[in-house]
Amino acid sequence: MSEGNKPLASAIGMRDWKAEGWFNGRTGEITRGVRVGPEHTVIDVGCGDGGFVGFVASQGAEVIYIDQDPARLAATAARMQVSPARAHRGILSDCNPIPLASASGDLVICTEVLEHVPDPVRFLAEVVRVAKPGAQLLVSVPDARSEHFYSATAPVECFQEPNHIRTFSAEAFRQLLLDAGLEIESHQFTGCFWSVFWPLSWMTCERGTGLPVNNPHPIIQHWIQLWQLVQDHPDGHKIRDALNQLLPKTQFIVARKAGCIS
Repeated sequence: MSEGNKPLASAIGMRDWKAEGWFNGRTGEITRGVRVGPEHTVIDVGCGDGGFVGFVASQGAEVIYIDQDPARLAATAARMQVSPARAHRGILSDCNPIPLASASGDLVICTEVLEHVPDPVRFLAEVVRVAKPGAQLLVSVPDARSEHFYSATAPVECFQEPNHIRTFSAEAFRQLLLDAGLEIESHQFTGCFWSVFWPLSWMTCERGTGLPVNNPHPIIQHWIQLWQLVQDHPDGHKIRDALNQLLPKTQFIVARKAGCIS
C-alpha cells in the first residue's frame, strides 16, 4: 500500500470505468455508443482536470476545452501539447455565455458542472447551442442518492457556492435534458466505489485540511482493499452493477441534438 490512498483509489476507480465500457481506445468510444475520431471537433464545457479531454485528444480529435479556473486550464493545456490531438484550444470563461459560435461541436461534453451553476436551464441551453445539429452530448451530474449520503459526513461548505448548490434526481436530470430539446440515447449510473469512499474519508479525516485525498485511516485502507477484492472476484461485476443502481456517485446521459450533421 503506497503512502496515502489517492493514487491507488484512482486506479481502482478507473478500473471500474473501463469495466463499464468507458475510455475504450480500441473502439474509440469514450463510452458505449459515443465514438470519437480525428474527424471530430469536441468541446468540453467545464473541463476541470481534463480527464475526458485527454481521451478525445488521444483519438486525434480537435479539442476545445473551457474552464473558469486558470490553473486547471493551464494544466489541461500542458497535457494537450504532448497529445496527438488534431488541434486544440483552451478558453478561460465562466461560459455565461459560452464564447463559441453556434453549431461548433460534433460532440459536446459537460460533466459535473450543472450542480454548480445558478441557472442550469440557461447554462444547458448554451451547451446545446454550441453543438451541431445531430451532434451527441455527454452530460453528467452527481446523483441525488450519493449527495444525500455524502451529507452525513461532508463539511457543510461542500454544499455551498462555489461547490454543489443543487442536487438532481434521475427523473429531474432526465427532464432537464428533454426540456432542452434533446433526444436521450442512454442514461447511465456509475461510481459506487466513490459514493462510499468519500463519506468514509470525511468521517475519518482531520477537519480543516481540505478534501481528504491522502487519508491514511485504516477504515479507508480497508475499503480500498475490499473493493479491489470485489473487482478481482469473477462475480464482482454483479455487486458493482447492483450498487451502481442503488448508490451511484454520478449519472450520465448521452443525448443527441435534433437535426443532421452536415
